Amino acid sequence: MKNFVRLPIRYVLGALLALWGINSAQAQHHELTSSDTSSSKKMFGTILNSGKFEFHLRSYFMMTENEPGLLDYSTWGTGAGLGYFSPRWKGIGIGFSGFFVFRHFENNITLKDPVTGLSNRYELTLYDVHHPENSRDMDRLEEFFISYEHEKFSAEFGRQHFESPLLNASDNRLRPNLFSGISARFHPEKWTITGSWFTHLISRGSLEWVPVEESVGFYSTGRNPSGSTETYTHHLNSKGIGVFGVEYKESDFSLKLWSYLAEGILATSFVEGVKMIALKNETKAILGIQGFYQTALGDGGNPDPEKAYTLPGEKTFGIGLRSGILWGSNQFTLNYLGISDQGRFLFPREWGREQFFVSMQRERYEGLGGVHGVNLMYEKTVHEHLKLALGAGHVYTPDLENTVLNKYGLPDYFHFTGLIDYRFGGFFKGLDLQFLLAYKGENTGPEVPKEYVINRVNMANLNLILDYRF
Repeated sequence: MKNFVRLPIRYVLGALLALWGINSAQAQHHELTSSDTSSSKKMFGTILNSGKFEFHLRSYFMMTENEPGLLDYSTWGTGAGLGYFSPRWKGIGIGFSGFFVFRHFENNITLKDPVTGLSNRYELTLYDVHHPENSRDMDRLEEFFISYEHEKFSAEFGRQHFESPLLNASDNRLRPNLFSGISARFHPEKWTITGSWFTHLISRGSLEWVPVEESVGFYSTGRNPSGSTETYTHHLNSKGIGVFGVEYKESDFSLKLWSYLAEGILATSFVEGVKMIALKNETKAILGIQGFYQTALGDGGNPDPEKAYTLPGEKTFGIGLRSGILWGSNQFTLNYLGISDQGRFLFPREWGREQFFVSMQRERYEGLGGVHGVNLMYEKTVHEHLKLALGAGHVYTPDLENTVLNKYGLPDYFHFTGLIDYRFGGFFKGLDLQFLLAYKGENTGPEVPKEYVINRVNMANLNLILDYRF
């Protein structure tokens, strides 16, 4: 699979560059000759020649500082990619893109911590978790699709981007998640109705397109509820992921209804409603509610419970609340999430990042049951180019030894984040510079074993990201 994926991308990038060069040469030629004839305007090549090229450069520095006695990590990598998206002919269009990454510098990210024996968590997912030592030959074919669009209907078949509250790009590393299959959308007025079926995907920390059943377990699998050392990696059976979504949006109200079915593994329903209420002096109150219900399907991916992703009959639910105020360019919210202790909330980390009201950078709620999280978030648009965001939260988790409800052994913790986002204009339009700092501090009480501390709590994570598109 590795060679199969890497060989085509060189041809793809080469073809894109050649096509780009041909496009420029033909444009210059047209300037020196008379105007096109009506016959040439109808030529297929002429239509393709008017397509859109996209260039993307992304450079990322990340550093994690753990508590004294545990390994610290840092790395810097840069990637670039080129894509081509054709104009539509009778509603039909094609698109494809590729991207390559180089690791310029790394500190400890390929080493296991000598105290705990655990591997790096954050930095390695910038590159290729399957081949940690690889620092140069990291390229991948990303989008490759045929699409159709007519009035309020659109569809894509092939490798594509996809966004939803649970299944999404999780685009906070060098590369995002992408999905392969078919996706269709219908846009009547203020509604958007989406239906999709995906059979393959490529995760943000991987170079390889794999079937859905092979995509789970790239990252840490946590602890088996039975206490055994078996994991579900390479042991799951699933034909794909089905997604159905309905969204409604107007100026002061939005509603989201999404349903996910990972065949043979799990089913999850998600709902969200947000209402803005006008107050005095152009100030608005914010009220929001979220909820989800989840249950295992079949045998959870494997008839052997020790190799299944969900336990047979496992189910859970959760509720999220938001209240806040919006005034001028400022937004302040108080957020809450509670998950039932009937079971764990499970949704593979390789498939996306959950978008709960309480979600903050550098932590997830996947793998937890019987949990309560609360936070305060403040966002300010200083001017059209500069945005600031601050967050402070506290998460109450089940006992560390409760493997049934605490999959990854996460202690109670405080969580703080700060983000500065500057989007350039003028000559550098398309350039985005971000600085993100996250800190998590343990709040369990008794001394926590070091294997539950490293890369989880008592740590700071710093990110400097430069992103350029044109």
